[in-house]
Amino acid sequence: MKIISVAGDRVVILVDGKDSQGQYTIMEATLPPNAGPPPHVHTREDESFTVLAGEVSFHLGDKTMVLKRGESLFAPRGIPHYFKSTGAQEAVLLEVALPAGIENFFAAVGKPLANRQDPPPPTGAADIQLMRKLAPDYGITILPPK
Repeated sequence: MKIISVAGDRVVILVDGKDSQGQYTIMEATLPPNAGPPPHVHTREDESFTVLAGEVSFHLGDKTMVLKRGESLFAPRGIPHYFKSTGAQEAVLLEVALPAGIENFFAAVGKPLANRQDPPPPTGAADIQLMRKLAPDYGITILPPK
C-alpha cells in the first residue's frame, strides 16, 4: 500500500497494476475542503468514483453534479473531468481505474506520505508544472483551470 499526496489530495493505492495483473487500480482519495485535481482527460483509463464521506462536486463533460456519501459516478476515458470537495469537512472517494496504470503517474508526480493521517502539503505552481510535463507520458492531458 502506497500513500501519496497528489494535487493537494491524499491518495492511498489499495490495489495497483501489479496486484491486478494490469487490469485495474483501486485507490482511496481524501480531499480537504475545496481540494481536487485540475481539469483533465484520460486516454487510457475509465474511472469510477464512489463518495465514502463528505460531498464532492463532479464536472464531467458539460455536466455538473454534487455527489454525497454512497453515490457513484462513471467517468469514461476521453471525457474532460475534475472534481472538488465542496463540504465543510474533507471528502473521501473510492476510485477504480480500468485498466491499471494511473498509479504510476501519481507516484511520478506525487509526494510520499508516511501514513493516512498525514495532511497533504499545499500544491504549488511547480507541482502543476510537473503534472503538465509528465501527464502526456501516461495518456493524460491537464486542461486549463475552470
